[in-house]
Amino acid sequence: MKIYTCTAFILWFNVVFAQKQSVNYYSIDWDVVNIDAPSPAELAQKLATKYKTDLERTRAIFSWIAQHISYNNKFNRPGRKNKTSLVDADHTTDTSTSLTPLNQLVAEDVMKKRTAFCYGYARLFKFLCDHAGIRCELVTGYARGDLNGIGNSFRTNHTWNAVQIDSNWYLLDVTWASGYFTYGTSEYVKRFDDKYFLTPPEQFAQDHFPDDLEWSLLQQPPAIREFQHSPYKGRCFAKYNVISFFPSTGIIKAAIDDTINLQVSTDLVADRRIGGGSLEDSSILGRLPEAVFCKPVANKDNVINYKYIVRSSDAQWLQLVYNDDMILRYKLDITDSRGGK
Repeated sequence: MKIYTCTAFILWFNVVFAQKQSVNYYSIDWDVVNIDAPSPAELAQKLATKYKTDLERTRAIFSWIAQHISYNNKFNRPGRKNKTSLVDADHTTDTSTSLTPLNQLVAEDVMKKRTAFCYGYARLFKFLCDHAGIRCELVTGYARGDLNGIGNSFRTNHTWNAVQIDSNWYLLDVTWASGYFTYGTSEYVKRFDDKYFLTPPEQFAQDHFPDDLEWSLLQQPPAIREFQHSPYKGRCFAKYNVISFFPSTGIIKAAIDDTINLQVSTDLVADRRIGGGSLEDSSILGRLPEAVFCKPVANKDNVINYKYIVRSSDAQWLQLVYNDDMILRYKLDITDSRGGK
């Protein structure tokens, strides 16, 4: 499996390297500084007309946003570290029944104000890509930041994008490419950083962890260090006002045929302003066979009980579901009683 992953990464790197060699990114970055438009639709038209390939258009859109939009640090508190502060505390609010109007609404607002949270950056990028004929997706998840109080912090807090170029999916984060916060202050420094453009999945995974594991673009997504302290809290952890959960640590060690009992305490009253979890249609990529979705076996006195019987050492992720929303994700460490992992 490791050989396969390594080979896939080498192939991915060669493809991207060859593409980058054929495109003058510096020229595009320089050109888009002087391009502007009164609306996102007109901007998309200008960029799509000026550049011919999907890679060139993607770079132009990415570079334009990173160089023209500043992070809204209205709610940034002093003392937070640099790029890891670029998260949107209000990004969980969603109106999934009207995604296209929402993209347009957010894009127009960002263009008007020239500031945004990560949610605004990502939606503007998607809007421009959609209008330029480039397939693009919003990705929500966890971006590694201040870990003071890890148990409360390891949850959805950021939004970025995945984009399809020449039938291949790539990851990028235009928010983090736009600038950073200085250490010890709330000062935002505008600085274009293209290392978050088509970043190799292994590198991207060092500080980005998606709600939907498929969007890691890795065959075996890593269990980042925060799992040692707490399970991963999806968007819907807040939706159901979870009070407590068991186990409290994020990595569960078990053997074949073991029964794992889990418990979530909540008031069960859903906040309808918060969109669904990671169980919405993911037919774009398919699903990881190593991810197991576990549904409740019983509810009593606002306590949701789960039971998972380990049948195979292939299972790597245990995701607790309520009302088709993913609430918590645990990492499984399964030992095969026959003498293996």
